[in-house]
Amino acid sequence: LTELVNRFLTPMTDIIMDNEGTIDKYMGDCIFALFNAPLDVAHQEYMAVKTSVEMYKRLEELNAELESEGLLPINIGIGINTGEAVVGNMGSDQRFDYSVLGDSVNLAARLESQTKAYGVKTLIGQETKDGLNEEFITLELDNVAVKGKEDAVTIHTVLGEEEWLNNNTNYHVEVKVHNEMLKLYKARQFDVAIKFCEDLKRCFGGELEEYYN
Repeated sequence: LTELVNRFLTPMTDIIMDNEGTIDKYMGDCIFALFNAPLDVAHQEYMAVKTSVEMYKRLEELNAELESEGLLPINIGIGINTGEAVVGNMGSDQRFDYSVLGDSVNLAARLESQTKAYGVKTLIGQETKDGLNEEFITLELDNVAVKGKEDAVTIHTVLGEEEWLNNNTNYHVEVKVHNEMLKLYKARQFDVAIKFCEDLKRCFGGELEEYYN
């Protein structure tokens, strides 16, 4: 197990560091990383999402290697959020480490844990979405409540990079149908929204089939 975890964490760590990310800590097989600290990172939202895309590409290669060895594939989920946070050395008088605290951090952790429930690889918060230009194609999925907060937060997923559109020529039409489904869902017209979901399962290259289920 240790060998497998190290085999997974090493290339993922390389990708994070190559994209100017900082490893905060490892929590079992989970990597907690941040951008824009301790050094400024230009366009931190882009770098964070770019990191996630590259991690999935590398994971495909690793899973192919594992399959050839008769081992089970590794599945991951990624949560990304942008916001103010307290960063620095934290802990006790006996022991401390460089870490980050804040509501924005809690939301990132919440998003990571919800990727499986939403059936997507990556979930990003609204501020991360707003910080991107048009380098990545994103899609709104839902509003989620954050523990200790009254206002819901809009969450999105990442479908791909700009060239993703070249293989998904019906994207703009599919987005209109998706947004209509979201309106029905938010209006609690679930029976009609479910019918939309049945048609949408084949959209976006089938990448959101689990979400529409």
